[in-house]
Amino acid sequence: MTPTPTSTPTPDASVKPERPAAMDEVSAAGAEAVAVYFLQLFPYVFATGDLDDYRALSHPECIYCANAAAAVEEMLAAGQHSVGGLGVASEVISSEIDPGRWWLVTLTLVEQPSRTLDAGGDVVEEFPDVKTYRTDIAVVREGDQWHVREVTHTRQS
Repeated sequence: MTPTPTSTPTPDASVKPERPAAMDEVSAAGAEAVAVYFLQLFPYVFATGDLDDYRALSHPECIYCANAAAAVEEMLAAGQHSVGGLGVASEVISSEIDPGRWWLVTLTLVEQPSRTLDAGGDVVEEFPDVKTYRTDIAVVREGDQWHVREVTHTRQS
């Protein structure tokens, strides 16, 4: 008897990532969880257009955040959405810049290929390469809220 092969499900960017419990902590672990979750939301917002959690975490002065949200809105207005592009963060470290208020989180982000599709499912744009970035994220705690203040990606490969 030959075993029936089982397929491994393909990760789906349209599935909202789970908010980490560590985000409830005002600590380095909390700041790191915010940074990773924020990056996990990126492919989700381009796949679905659901910007609620992304905007809630975006600091009003975060240019990167505003530009990403504008790109999502532009894509939606054109009847497009993205598939793929999921990222995996590793080597996550943080430095507390202003105790209890400001952290710099540095990590390695490996981003999978993605495509932009139109309303009919035709490919509009393709990003076929796996990309690796060194990413620096400024995470701030204001009152009882976490915010991403800035994101900088430096492509490694």
